[in-house]
Amino acid sequence: MNIWLLHPFAGGPAGLGRHWRPFWLADAWTRMGHRPVVVSAKFHHLHQEPQTAGPRRIGNVDFWFLETPRYGDGSFGRLWNNLSFGPRFQLSATRISEQFGKPDLIIASTPHLFFVSAAERVARRFDAKFWVEVRDLWPESIVALGLLPAGHPLMRVIGSKEQQAYRDAHRVVCLLANAEAHMISRGLPGGRFVWIPNGVSDQEIRSALEPANISHPIIERINRMREQGKRVVLYAGAMGPPNAMEVVVDAAAALAATNPEIYFVLIGSGISRAQLEQRAAKLPNVEFQNEVERPVVHAILRASDCAVVSFHKNALYDHGISPNKLFDYCLFAPRTVIACEQKALTGYEDLVTLRCAPDDPATLAQALIAALQGPEQPLDQRIAATARFSYSELAARYLA
Repeated sequence: MNIWLLHPFAGGPAGLGRHWRPFWLADAWTRMGHRPVVVSAKFHHLHQEPQTAGPRRIGNVDFWFLETPRYGDGSFGRLWNNLSFGPRFQLSATRISEQFGKPDLIIASTPHLFFVSAAERVARRFDAKFWVEVRDLWPESIVALGLLPAGHPLMRVIGSKEQQAYRDAHRVVCLLANAEAHMISRGLPGGRFVWIPNGVSDQEIRSALEPANISHPIIERINRMREQGKRVVLYAGAMGPPNAMEVVVDAAAALAATNPEIYFVLIGSGISRAQLEQRAAKLPNVEFQNEVERPVVHAILRASDCAVVSFHKNALYDHGISPNKLFDYCLFAPRTVIACEQKALTGYEDLVTLRCAPDDPATLAQALIAALQGPEQPLDQRIAATARFSYSELAARYLA
């Protein structure tokens, strides 16, 4: 079957960026005997290296990069890039079909919604099935996180596109376990919802069984600290408003006096990092490090004592959460502590060592103490928990 997976910000190896899901799904479908192609933007803000418009094979996966305008830090340039993706796809669809064959299935994966109607029109042109993959609920996520008010004209436009996407899609694949009722209230016909969460590559599951033969200054630093009696808590990921990193920093502040042996290494970037560094400036048990490649992150997780992730208390998360990092943490870190509501963790309960209430630094601090006082989670149990979310399993769920 010919599968076109559209994702404007698709990531992967060769400097593509951090959204690896399209790459891993396409890789799994290829190994299953299908012919997928990932259609993405030639330029987006997550690229680590520039791309060239047109076809390119990366590893075992075929990509087609659409000519999209560059942008800087301003929101208008990014919006213009997003708006251009759909028209560029329509203009390129014939050439893509000549290269990879007419599609049997087109999947529009939605870091934004501005290209979904164009994807549906191309699917109708080729008489292909049309599915929408919902990563976040738009516009609800933007409003719930306080980024724009519900009455903003852009929110009304996005709300209209959301309803149209639910009406037009033959299936809606959602990364959020509890989102079906919300989608039905927004016009999704019953029986079209499928939960297929994020996951972890089969290669990385295999690598968890192998020795970590990676040398890096951060790993060496963590090893030295642990030799000196420190217990290292690691965060690796984005640092923006949804990530509730201020709660982690405040938990570190609470532990600085009572448990000085617990030390926090925070790895990543994002719009909140400067504020977080300022918040932690006087703390002796917190340090920030820049982003590193995935294999290095995995080796750092192995070297640490515990991984931590935090979410705010927000009705948005009643629909579920879909953090990629949770699978990496479970697979490579000996312990994982998450701060979130119980309902948010639906489907992922066995991926974590301890869950505690969100937005409460003191509670998170106590959960970290409890986790560090307890035994490491056995590797075989962690592998069994993550194997249910291997991308070979998830790719099979799509085609079932």
